[in-house]
Amino acid sequence: MSIVIRKVLLVKGIVQGVGFRPFCAKLAKELKLGGSVQNNSSGVLIELCGSNENIDEFSKKLLDEAPPLAMIQTIEIISEEKLLGPIGEFTIKASERQEMQLVLIPPDIATCDDCLQEMRDPNDKRYRYPFINCTNCGPRYTIIKELPYDRTKTTMACFPMCDDCSSEYNDVTDRRYHAQPNACPECGPTLWLCDARGERLASNDEAIALAKAHLKAGRILAVKGIGGYHLACDPRNDEAVRALRARKKRPDKPFALMAKDFKAAEKVVLLNGMARKLLASPRRPIVVCPKAKGCGPLLSAYVAPNIDTYGVMLPYTPIQHLLLEDEDLDLLIMTSANLSDEPLVAGNREALQKLASIADYYLMHDRDIYVKIDDSVIAMAGNTPIFTRRARGYVPQPYISKDVLPPIFGAGGEMKSTFSVSHDHYIFTSQYLGDLKEVASIALYEHVMDMFLSLYEISPLFLVHDKHPMYLSTKIAKDKLPEVKDSLAVQHHHAHLAACLWDNDFQGEAMGLILDGTGFGDDGNIWGGEILVGNAKSFIRWGHLLEAPLPGGDKAVLEPWRFALSILLKTFGLDKSMELADKFWPDRKRTSEALIRNMNIYVKTSSAGRLFDAAASLLGLRDAVTYDAQAAIELEALAKGRECAPFRLERENGHLILDWRPAIEWLIMGLMGGKRKERLAAGFHDGFAAALAQACKDISLETRIRHVALSGGVWQNKRLLNVTCALLRRAGLEPLVHKNTSPNDECISLGQIAIGIERWSK
Repeated sequence: MSIVIRKVLLVKGIVQGVGFRPFCAKLAKELKLGGSVQNNSSGVLIELCGSNENIDEFSKKLLDEAPPLAMIQTIEIISEEKLLGPIGEFTIKASERQEMQLVLIPPDIATCDDCLQEMRDPNDKRYRYPFINCTNCGPRYTIIKELPYDRTKTTMACFPMCDDCSSEYNDVTDRRYHAQPNACPECGPTLWLCDARGERLASNDEAIALAKAHLKAGRILAVKGIGGYHLACDPRNDEAVRALRARKKRPDKPFALMAKDFKAAEKVVLLNGMARKLLASPRRPIVVCPKAKGCGPLLSAYVAPNIDTYGVMLPYTPIQHLLLEDEDLDLLIMTSANLSDEPLVAGNREALQKLASIADYYLMHDRDIYVKIDDSVIAMAGNTPIFTRRARGYVPQPYISKDVLPPIFGAGGEMKSTFSVSHDHYIFTSQYLGDLKEVASIALYEHVMDMFLSLYEISPLFLVHDKHPMYLSTKIAKDKLPEVKDSLAVQHHHAHLAACLWDNDFQGEAMGLILDGTGFGDDGNIWGGEILVGNAKSFIRWGHLLEAPLPGGDKAVLEPWRFALSILLKTFGLDKSMELADKFWPDRKRTSEALIRNMNIYVKTSSAGRLFDAAASLLGLRDAVTYDAQAAIELEALAKGRECAPFRLERENGHLILDWRPAIEWLIMGLMGGKRKERLAAGFHDGFAAALAQACKDISLETRIRHVALSGGVWQNKRLLNVTCALLRRAGLEPLVHKNTSPNDECISLGQIAIGIERWSK
């Protein structure tokens, strides 16, 4: 017998459900190594027996050639010894559950090319099978109930595999080895088409054919996907699109498009290299791109009215590929199936009940969705991607820290809510959960929270929440976490700053341009246009936008003309503002006079979001909105050319004040002088960017701080982001923008965790 090396490795990261064990077995066989590989609650445990050289080569290839969906965080050597004996075979052991759960759940992944090739092969047993998947693709996060990730702990448990599928599942050399959703037409889920009463009209491939016929005829279909239902119709059919808007009670908000391929997408949008990369990635987000020149006649004007972009995605499920295979149906509207701001619909009975007034037909299947998740949305600011919604394909991939983190729960905000929880070396942030003013969103928040804490067996000892005294996220967290040792209330915009710094792995002090719609300020007013200096540990409110009353509170968010009236009064005084109000809003004379009389009783705000809304109203774009940030989005779409509105910087009570009154005067004078609204909108954007950059330059001269964190929903404005970043760099400063999460309130919970770490990690 010869002497062999026995080494045991523990691999942590996204290493389960991605073909990692068969990869290890194949690699060990190539290198003539014995031993075993096993899933456990910490990751993947690998025992290797053989020569030192071959074991080292195994470790190198483990990193260099891992499956495409794997994400190796660490490789830890558990033990190493010399033994006398044969190398033996390399085996795959059954999963083992341990006391502490550390394994990472993979996100849901788009159908891979190998599966698509099989699905299109008439000689393959899965020809046109709408649930084809393998180790490298398919549902993951949305079907998992427990860890370790095994079939019995997913919603596929009710589909016993046939002999052929079982053979594939147990064959270490097969692409479907331990692919938990593995199935075929003999043993897997079934697809069917039904009418609004739930009566089945066709199954499987016949259901696809009938669904396509109905889409071509202008019908609206509810289509069950990975994380919930979509509502689909032909975007070329004006009557169908208008009907969808009327039935969904969604008069203006743009609908997402699904394109068969790049050729179809490029009929309607301009794609740069980064957009193409994102669209084709296994994560398959919706990517918001500029409308292509001449695309107007191709689609209904009601797909994305009054804006200059379309959100487009490529198919990511077999069902979607089958629906889009015809040349005359290479584009579909594919929008989330939900009501108002509620979460999307996911259950079959739920769909028949809640979508009864919207959908004509339903394309359903019997694979249950355990957790709802929306499509991720990324907007392109040139070559810079900006998350506007982080969900399918990205969640539950965590942020990773080199340090062990205290167990903290970050409750997040209320609009665009998420929560985050820290555990071991990870911060897990939930998917976008919606507006917590909706009962269904509260239920989803609680369900996903229970799932995260249960899967990872986390018992948070600390709670961080927003300072706003009425946020429902705070109430939910406190009710469901009664055992926490300590809690901390964090100012909303400080959380934005901390989130952006964490997202950029930046440890020092930075300036923060935090621009959003609403955040409860330390002085009791509504903040939203903040210039901060600090880090996750602490901050100083160095400056802010000039404050003005917010007439009607939340009503002013829905009716931008109200804040426009407020800033006219602040800029021009009583007589001139009333004269302008009569000109801009003649039908609102009595309301305007009442608001002006009571202006001193309303809470004040420094909100940048409300400022952009007001500018849109003054330019005649939008006096009332039907979706979040509609007025500002349409103002951005209008902006063309190069102008620069004058904003003023001044000191007041120790704060740097960004005074917008000169810009409002410029805007009104331009309107009266007949200047094109496109140039006025451009000037408002570019002038504001110039003032922000100048403010940061001034602060940098005083503090020697060079980095500027840009966070808050206003930074989803692509023109403002690009111009501001260019001006900051020209001034010798370094902008930090969000990379892995959205700048909107979805990032609040991440920032809360970062602040909590500073407090409780010592």
